[in-house]
Amino acid sequence: MSLNNLMSNFDLIRPPARPAQYNLIPPPRKRSRKWKWLILFLIILGVGIGINKVVSKTNQVFTGKGNIFTRISGLIVSPDKKLIGEEEGQVNILLMGVGGNGHEGAYLTDTMIVAQINTQTNEVILTSIPRDFSLVLPKIGFNKVNAAYAYAYRDDPSTAGDVAIAAAEKITGFTIPYYAVVDFKGFVKAVDDVGGVDVTVDQTFTDSTFPNDYPYDTKGYLAPVTFTKGPQHMSGQRALIFARSRHSNNANEGSDFARSERQKKILIAMKNKVLNLNLTNLSTINNLLSDFTDNFRTNFEPYQLKHLMDMANKITGDNIYSFSLEPQGDLVCSMLVDASTGQRIISPPKTTAPPPETTATTSPDPEPEEPKVVPMYVIVPCQGKTLTDIHEFLVNAPWLAKLKKEATVVEIQTSTGKPISPTLFKKL
Repeated sequence: MSLNNLMSNFDLIRPPARPAQYNLIPPPRKRSRKWKWLILFLIILGVGIGINKVVSKTNQVFTGKGNIFTRISGLIVSPDKKLIGEEEGQVNILLMGVGGNGHEGAYLTDTMIVAQINTQTNEVILTSIPRDFSLVLPKIGFNKVNAAYAYAYRDDPSTAGDVAIAAAEKITGFTIPYYAVVDFKGFVKAVDDVGGVDVTVDQTFTDSTFPNDYPYDTKGYLAPVTFTKGPQHMSGQRALIFARSRHSNNANEGSDFARSERQKKILIAMKNKVLNLNLTNLSTINNLLSDFTDNFRTNFEPYQLKHLMDMANKITGDNIYSFSLEPQGDLVCSMLVDASTGQRIISPPKTTAPPPETTATTSPDPEPEEPKVVPMYVIVPCQGKTLTDIHEFLVNAPWLAKLKKEATVVEIQTSTGKPISPTLFKKL
């Protein structure tokens, strides 16, 4: 049999070819790329939203002119850059507390403290400016210093801190390059997030008229709150009351100095808690970051805050002193003034003179109504004193604060046995 015949017979038994529709591998076809573009778009959109939120939060906290990229790079390339004043041995910071959204007078600075950090001795002097201290404010006129931040915030939140700094500098004579402000809600939440703070109460006192303004502004008062002498563990709400209390059944706790001392205690306790945080507890760190971004504003940059924390590590509670510009002596006085003019209100002398006689046929011309005087309680330089006198006085704030803490009594007498007046002592 020939080879051709053999191949012909083989073709007879070979199975027929499979139809095209039964092929296991489909023919190649042009694939659509639309789904890839959709996924890419969603990724870009998600990243964009995330970045926008981060940028928004960053700009909310840090009010300087930097952006998120320069701030991140600053942590890398400028971690050891000196703060303003550090080379000269002192860094000044204005610390402020406000009520925040939902609170009556949301951005009035209830607390204003100038922190003077001595970088050579690792000491801090906390000088409290009473919120009722009054002066002429730009674009506002005569008003209390706690209104400076509020009015500026209404017009432009990014400039509010600078306006408050200018007012504090005018009162104290200090050069203050930095500020930080926190609202009550953020303060309470931050204290709770670190598990509360431990504070020693120096004297037992009760405040029966603490405003019920957080968390709800009821325009009323809380039930009487008592703090008992000795160590106490405080929640955020209780720490806030302890720091802000202005009225007390104990006269020693009703002064601005006592209030500044209590605020110092809370600041120290909070500092110790934050510095001793377990950084592996991601929940606590996340909560504090949330508190920070939602309730805190500053003109510090992130790398400067890091540098400030490194400085704080070197400062112990025993090296923190407080001082207050409370009404005392013949330098700072409290009085009632006309809210519209700032002029002191002097009660007119009482008179027993009878009213003028009138007849039935004639009636006197009606006297023009005098403008209504709205009294306002203020703290100002005493009569004959100026802000310059206060500036000269506060140069000695570190020394005075230490004397206050040690309860040192200094009295210089003349040969007659009479004490020398503060004014003469100052000249000496």
